[in-house]
Amino acid sequence: MKDFKKFQEKIETKTNATYLYCLFQIEYKKLTGNFYSDFFSHNIFENTKLTTEEQKKENLELSAYLSKLKKSELINEKQYLEFQKKINDNFYTYQLQLINEIANQSLKADYMSSDKLKKFANKLRDNGIVGLQYDNLIIAIENEKIENPIDFLSYCNKSVIINLNNYPTEPVKYLELIHKETAGTIPELAFTNFDFQIELDNEMPDDDSKFYNFIVSLQSNEKKYKQKSFYNLYTPSKNKYSNGKIDSQEYYKIFNKILADQHSAYRLHEVKTYNGRAINDEIFGIIALTREQEKVLQESDSYFRPSYEDFKSKPTTEQIEKAIEEYTKIGLFSHLSPTQINEAKEKVSMQENRSYNEVLSAFANMIYWYDTELSNLEDPYAELLKELAKISNNEFNPVNISNIFDIEKSKKTTLKFKIGNKSYSKTFKINDDWIDVDFFEFLKSVLVENKIKGHFYDLFTGGQDAQVVYLTKQQYDYLHENRLLVFSDQEWTDED
Repeated sequence: MKDFKKFQEKIETKTNATYLYCLFQIEYKKLTGNFYSDFFSHNIFENTKLTTEEQKKENLELSAYLSKLKKSELINEKQYLEFQKKINDNFYTYQLQLINEIANQSLKADYMSSDKLKKFANKLRDNGIVGLQYDNLIIAIENEKIENPIDFLSYCNKSVIINLNNYPTEPVKYLELIHKETAGTIPELAFTNFDFQIELDNEMPDDDSKFYNFIVSLQSNEKKYKQKSFYNLYTPSKNKYSNGKIDSQEYYKIFNKILADQHSAYRLHEVKTYNGRAINDEIFGIIALTREQEKVLQESDSYFRPSYEDFKSKPTTEQIEKAIEEYTKIGLFSHLSPTQINEAKEKVSMQENRSYNEVLSAFANMIYWYDTELSNLEDPYAELLKELAKISNNEFNPVNISNIFDIEKSKKTTLKFKIGNKSYSKTFKINDDWIDVDFFEFLKSVLVENKIKGHFYDLFTGGQDAQVVYLTKQQYDYLHENRLLVFSDQEWTDED
């Protein structure tokens, strides 16, 4: 009873379901010496093989225990008959299996009670997420047709439930169908000229695995859109592909690009399906929501949580094309070949592009990203110099670079290098693994002294990571004034 009361105090609500859960926990502790944990105790529920006589004896004990639960009014007559039938069918081989299933069923029944479901249905109606289907939703709740939270989507506006089991196995047969079903959530997402490629993903190397992506293209409102999403994993040593037809977290974002171009108030969101606490990857929902509706569904009393989506005013397709034209005009790509430029444009078309900074990042050796914590670099200042030389197209070209960086044994580190006939040496403080801000002032003085025409400028990131771009003063002024990049001294707005 001490254990029971101790565990019960942790639970706010006092219902049959929570009493049963406490009962399961103390019975589990009696057997194992510890309370049950979702993460460490799964093997206890594996079936063991009993002889006929052992099973008969076990069934008598299970029936007696079930009768005690009914006598204590922890289960009703319907539950009693349901579980007694399972006992008679030799479904359980020991007591904890029975108690666990009863407790889980009761917890689910309590969670999915009619009153709670109707309260959530009213919330959906009041926020414009359910409209004409509201009465049908209430009838479905009363008839116990809402068995899983994702079932709500069948009654929501602008939503669809995707069951991958209902589609053929070949991508050429199912991929366009899934995109059409997804686009059906909003009429403005209608598209033509659907096409796709399957591409090996070289950005995810593995000694014994190959990763593949879908590259989907389609046309909407006379504009072409592309999206890269994960498709499959192949392990050569096992000659085996992983399951799954699409990446439900990525594929639909091609439609959010269309909505962003239309300055729509809506974005598509993914809704996951759960079997108990496990995610069912075969069934998921897609729903179109406004920013305010998304916030409402992120509240703690919601039966389903949509994926977070970006409602900021991102650069449109036309604005991105114009920005690339401007970058070309002022000479940012003078060091790139036509092939490199075209490859970068393809990459831009497939990524999300929340800002012009992301657009320019797609072009080779334009922006250098690093973490201001230097622990991920072996000789950080030497590596920084080498990477900065790359994005300057070697206009800044240090040689004979050396930097011994020992965070464990020293409080200082010395960076040495040469530019032309000039030798440079500078000592920096080692403050844990944070970069010494004197590095940037020193670098600036080196550029000025050697009359290098460009300088390194910091871009806005909003975090401890840093992004650096190499520009002439004229290029910087033009990009800064026209907000074709967002620099560290500029305030990030919805227009960026």
